Amino acid sequence: MPQVETTVAQFPSTILNLMGIEIPEGLPSSDQEIVRRFNPKSVVLIMIDNFGLFEAVVYKPETLIKNMEALALLGTDDPYAVPLISRVLRGPAPGSGFHLIEHVKSSGKVTRVICHKDDMAVFGFDPSYTIGIRKDMDVYIESTKNIFKSELLYMHFLDFESLYAQYGHRTPPKTLLEKIVRRTDNWIKVLARQARDDTLFVIIGNHGRNPIPLGYEGKLAEWRTANAPIAIMFQKRADLSE
Repeated sequence: MPQVETTVAQFPSTILNLMGIEIPEGLPSSDQEIVRRFNPKSVVLIMIDNFGLFEAVVYKPETLIKNMEALALLGTDDPYAVPLISRVLRGPAPGSGFHLIEHVKSSGKVTRVICHKDDMAVFGFDPSYTIGIRKDMDVYIESTKNIFKSELLYMHFLDFESLYAQYGHRTPPKTLLEKIVRRTDNWIKVLARQARDDTLFVIIGNHGRNPIPLGYEGKLAEWRTANAPIAIMFQKRADLSE
């Protein structure tokens, strides 16, 4: 498994570098080990809540593991969803005025964001390029419509906490999480088939919006506590097997 140690603070510059877009002054330098591995024509940036190194190892999402070319361990002082995603989008200085999506769009790239409606205000997404929806299924459906024509496609899956609140007392949370990881992995498999050649997939996991007791015991509980946010990366190439 090819591992790269990088930081969340470097990720905006790394994405811009991969897309051949000028990096604004004040951002940390890009991770050159990641940049050397890929030469994409378009980028699909996928955020998944409650998904990290632990879930990748325990649940073994088939599509992600089969296609993975790099596994980036993301160094950050706050691995939860809102601060982590904010750092990816706005860099280490949120008050600087930089926004990754806006910067890519202003560079002439076809850009689309698909996320839950509440996230539009939280992360500063403009309605001109954003499709606001309410369920992960809708994120997936809209993504299939936009993946082939976007140069940067950002999407965010975050059903786990709402489903946990709804069904958690009847379904063990770790069972629910496993189902969601496998479901999302299957969706990514379809998206990879539909994407144009030389599309780079960047799947970033975080610790979710709030701590949730998943019910692990013993060593599994210890490993889950030490869970690290990750970015699984692969590029669809002309010879990528289905």
